Amino acid sequence: MPEASRSELVANRRQELLEKGFRAGIVGKAMDWACGSAEGMANYISKLGGSDGAVDELALQFLPRYLQDAEKWIKSFVGEPEDQ
Repeated sequence: MPEASRSELVANRRQELLEKGFRAGIVGKAMDWACGSAEGMANYISKLGGSDGAVDELALQFLPRYLQDAEKWIKSFVGEPEDQ
């Protein structure tokens, strides 16, 4: 099975969070946070020499975890969807 692209992963998670009732604005910011965090971690590991792969490929490996954590990130700022 082919790996999902970055845009597919982000779009799917964005839709999940919107369906849970979170507002689009905060969901967009959470997706930016998740992508930026994955890219930052990939750059960090790459600079340490801990990866033979390209930074983009490494970021794609980190992205699913940060996308899952995005819900916690949102809740830390705005609470549960019904609190918004």
